[in-house]
Amino acid sequence: MNGKFSLFWGDMHHNSYQHYVQDPPLADVLAFASTYLDFYTGAYYTPAFDFVPLKPGAAGCGGGLEGGHLSEASATQLQWHGVHLEEIKDVDAMAREWAEVQVATATWNRPGTFVAFPGYEWQGNARWGDLNVIYKAEGYPIHAVATLPELYNCLRGLDAIAIPHHTGYYVGQRAPVWAACDEHISPFTEIFSIHGCSETDEEWIGLRSNSHMGPGVGGGTYQEALNRGLHLGAVCSTDNWTNMPGHWGQGVAACWAKDLSREGLWDAFLSRRVYGVTGDRIRLEFTCNGAPMGSILDNSPRRELHVAVRGSDALDRVEILRDGRVIATYCHQGTWDVPRGGARARFKLRVEAGWGPRLGDIPMPDHHWEGVLSVAGGRMLGWEPCWVTRGQGVPRLDRDTAHFTMISRQEYVGRESQGATLFEFEADPEAELVLRLNGMEVRDKVRAFAACSRVLWYRDACIERVRTATGVEPQNAKRGDVYYQMANKAKVHRAIPESGYTTVVTLTDDAPIERETHYRVRVEQRNGQRAWSSPIWVKP
Repeated sequence: MNGKFSLFWGDMHHNSYQHYVQDPPLADVLAFASTYLDFYTGAYYTPAFDFVPLKPGAAGCGGGLEGGHLSEASATQLQWHGVHLEEIKDVDAMAREWAEVQVATATWNRPGTFVAFPGYEWQGNARWGDLNVIYKAEGYPIHAVATLPELYNCLRGLDAIAIPHHTGYYVGQRAPVWAACDEHISPFTEIFSIHGCSETDEEWIGLRSNSHMGPGVGGGTYQEALNRGLHLGAVCSTDNWTNMPGHWGQGVAACWAKDLSREGLWDAFLSRRVYGVTGDRIRLEFTCNGAPMGSILDNSPRRELHVAVRGSDALDRVEILRDGRVIATYCHQGTWDVPRGGARARFKLRVEAGWGPRLGDIPMPDHHWEGVLSVAGGRMLGWEPCWVTRGQGVPRLDRDTAHFTMISRQEYVGRESQGATLFEFEADPEAELVLRLNGMEVRDKVRAFAACSRVLWYRDACIERVRTATGVEPQNAKRGDVYYQMANKAKVHRAIPESGYTTVVTLTDDAPIERETHYRVRVEQRNGQRAWSSPIWVKP
């Protein structure tokens, strides 16, 4: 961004509510977040949870479901609660918890190192969409009003913004009424989170993870807001209910700001110099006639669009959209090769660890990983977190070597039981790269690691685990694949050279503009990770 701005990463929608604030303390969550995020905005959850219990004799109470539609085995695994209801919390409880949130954010706001903002989630009467109210500083109240116009009236004139999220659900049922949107108080919206993607209703990713609130549908999508003429930027954030802000794969917000402070970030928020990624920290620069994303420009007969991407894995494609329609697609695959030896080059290498027993299989405590990655004659340049659980360690980089720790834990089917750390290094492709991880070692030339991925299989540890838990010996196992399925494993992903994860795309558009037009950018990597820019608008 012409050297005027620096790129910072954060989570602008990490839910907190009563038991979350108390266990673990929000201060502990912020302490961990400060090791891998630049900024944090909690979304203190104002509704209270309640269940209306089932009446005696209802489905699941003593007799299972009538009609035999649920197997006996499945019925015995379910605990029937009743109907899930939400309503605004008790006023005294909310005031106490909101005070705790503000103490934590004030304590952990450390300009230049880590910035924390106080915020809460507003749902009103559930007819106007969900918004996160973010304050520039502590000392402001929670406004428990019923409608969005009332909320805007309360926030107008304050250092406050209100960010819509999961907008692609059914309008009027926890999805926004865009006609009521005030873009001055809501300068951008959240288009991806743990819920899925609200960019369009094409199900490219889709809102498919919440059975209560789904399906995703047209009416409140991000593109429809832009079609209405709203000047809304775009971010991604987690919207998760765990103690893991910035959870990889659930959304991370990016911000181009003058400095890492509340003032610097706030200026970027209001100017819409923000964008979103699903997890990998894809560096995305997008300008039109030199102006950064989020800008509103006067008309020009020629619009020079410039896109620079620095990904975390091999890039697949870059799309430039005008008014929601793709006008240029750049395909990056097939354009690069692994450099030959004789000169140093940059590479990125992802080390992922976990897998193994699921909940309900063999009990196993959190699995700790200790690793050393070294490249002969090379230099470690940086690292990126691809973390899905707490307890990960910040790597220590020392010239040609990286020392790192990670934690993985048992999870249900369909939930990640593994996390990763990504390293960038500089070395001759003919240099030897060595990974030592929990007693196993893999070594080869850098160019060989760039050819294919590797797996470390901790089979011996698995044999002992199965023997201790069940008494079964390997010779008595009817199928040996149990010792792969139950084993912890680590994957060394392909090493990607810099030419594979970087590109620059330019486009000149000189078509006449008869109405206000907006441009924006989508990026996708070969591993499925994505980025969405905020738009740039050009007046007629």
